[in-house]
Amino acid sequence: MATIQKRERKNGTVYRVLVRVQGYPEQQKTFKRLTDAKTWAAKTESDIKSGQFQPVMAMSQRKTFADVLDRYEREVLPNLADSTQRSARTALRHWRKELGEYSLRFITTEQLSKLMGDLATTPDGRGLEANVKPKSKRTVKYYRDALDMLFKKACTWGWLGMNPMDGVERVTKLRNERTRYLSDDERGRLLNACRNSPNKQLYPIVVFALSTGCRRGEILGLTLPDIDLSRSIAVLRDTKNGDTRSVPIVGHLAELLEDQQSFANEQYDEKAPHAKKRYLFPRSDLQAPIDVRTAWENAVERAKITDFRFHDLRHSTASYLAMQGKSLIEIADMLGHKTLQMVKRYSHLSADHKKGLAEELNNKMF
Repeated sequence: MATIQKRERKNGTVYRVLVRVQGYPEQQKTFKRLTDAKTWAAKTESDIKSGQFQPVMAMSQRKTFADVLDRYEREVLPNLADSTQRSARTALRHWRKELGEYSLRFITTEQLSKLMGDLATTPDGRGLEANVKPKSKRTVKYYRDALDMLFKKACTWGWLGMNPMDGVERVTKLRNERTRYLSDDERGRLLNACRNSPNKQLYPIVVFALSTGCRRGEILGLTLPDIDLSRSIAVLRDTKNGDTRSVPIVGHLAELLEDQQSFANEQYDEKAPHAKKRYLFPRSDLQAPIDVRTAWENAVERAKITDFRFHDLRHSTASYLAMQGKSLIEIADMLGHKTLQMVKRYSHLSADHKKGLAEELNNKMF
């Protein structure tokens, strides 16, 4: 029930409303007019009983979007996989710049829709302005999903009563069926360019990606203890889905990693003997993994290969396995996918293998 208390103060009469409903924290608010007090009391009591009351107006005015980001980065982000954290920080930095100073109360659906429209037309990538492409729909979707998730967290924390992203159009009809892979000639040219790169760690990194189908982040996150050449495996701990998995280290890759281990150990022994982490592919200061973006782009350009990204090395591995007749289950296991959905795009490449199975079956039956 609601109680209204009349109070006399120096600046005049005020009315303090107390709303008590069993099983719900007491709500109170002060008004200068009795009619406003009665209206708020009746609505609040009704909303509490119907489950619609959310006492967040004052909180949404005090809290800024930067407060949401700070709490998320403090409490949620550290629990995600390292590779996910790195990707998320890019979107978080963008939204902090655009919305950080706004009080949550003043962020509107119309404003967010405009920001999403601006984002979709913002150039992405590096190089001369004429050669820079607009952001892909997948990138725009990633930024939108990150913003939506942040506002949902604000609602969960009681800082916001309604998610303003609910009225912002979703990014749909994405095509994630890219299967660009290297031809034999392209692969030879690319490996030769990587071998001759001034960055001596690029070649073993690219061979690692082609041999195992690992993502760039998974490879660069490897530390020296993660490599066990006696068992011919590498243990991946920083994976996209957060699960630890192992990949085989054999043939040419094993030879390269033996030399790479020696190189990395020598660097740490000489320059940072007490380092907490010893990365397999260390940066020059040994504090983090090496960044091979520039070296990679230069190698692709020298090899005269078009429309090819580092992640396409992973597609190449999967495509080669499919063309060798490996099953989707085997390909998914190699690439670390939990379901077969992501590897179905390679099924058409195993057509010759399926033809052989059909011919064998036909000969037995007829």
